[in-house]
Amino acid sequence: MELNGSPIKDVYKAFLGGILGGGLIALCCLPSAIPLATAGDGPAAKPAVTVQPQKPPDLSQEQEEPMTPREERDLLKASKTIDAATREGLQNASEAVTLQAKAFFSYKPTGLYQIYCHEGHLTDIQLQPGEDILYIGGGDTTRWIVDRAQSGSGDLKQWHVYVKPMKSNIATNFMIATDRRSYQIRARAGSVYNPIVGWTYPLDEKAAYLRRQAEKKEKEEEQVSNTVTPEKMNFNYKIQEKSGFFGGSYSWTPKMVFDDGTKTYIQMADTMSSGEAPALFVSDGKEVTLVNYRVKKNYYIVDRLFSQAEMRNGLKEIVVIKKVNKDQ
Repeated sequence: MELNGSPIKDVYKAFLGGILGGGLIALCCLPSAIPLATAGDGPAAKPAVTVQPQKPPDLSQEQEEPMTPREERDLLKASKTIDAATREGLQNASEAVTLQAKAFFSYKPTGLYQIYCHEGHLTDIQLQPGEDILYIGGGDTTRWIVDRAQSGSGDLKQWHVYVKPMKSNIATNFMIATDRRSYQIRARAGSVYNPIVGWTYPLDEKAAYLRRQAEKKEKEEEQVSNTVTPEKMNFNYKIQEKSGFFGGSYSWTPKMVFDDGTKTYIQMADTMSSGEAPALFVSDGKEVTLVNYRVKKNYYIVDRLFSQAEMRNGLKEIVVIKKVNKDQ
């Protein structure tokens, strides 16, 4: 069948155009399978929250808590008590013992020590040889410079604390703690200063003295035990109490008396107290004379021999000691 140039060809073209055009129109009219999101669809986004930093509290604006009348009275009383105690414990460098450029305080555990410093100069605070510094604290660490150094070694090791003010007419306090003690120091900067300050230690010196005395006593007791030999001892002494009308016995009555040919030894009771220790007198038959003796443990040691002696505790308690012959 020939279509070119015929009416049938025109009808066929029109039919195809209608079908294609209608399909396209239908497609445009159908709803979309994938819905398009619009600006108004779904939950709204929350705006970002800006956190403002909090300012620290202004302490200068805080109101002070007022004191009650009773608290004010207690504060005034405490102030007077503290001032009096401080004056009592204060040692001033102007009154200290000096040796050339060094001022010596007398150390006391509760003492307070006033020193004087000068701008641009160091004050050397010398501690006791052998003690070690544990801590140094100062009230004003801005306008005062504090340093420390060590000199010597072994038993001669000594710590020095150096103090220097940055300006004149200022004051502060320092505390130095060591393995032996603590030092409370008040410092004032002025026109004069202490080049060197240090301490004497009376309590340490007393303890050293007592230790030497104990060692000396121990050596003397050893010497006594070594010099007394049984072959030379003479026990021929008689002990007699003058007990008076009512009789009785004294708690301090000697237990034994003997000599070694040079010295006389009187053994007292172990329970005798120092308040009961009687005095010793030597008698020549007419008069009695107070005699010197040493006490070693529970022994009176007299550096001589005697034939008769008396021990007296007061006026009424008397014990007579007589040397007797072997046959008596």
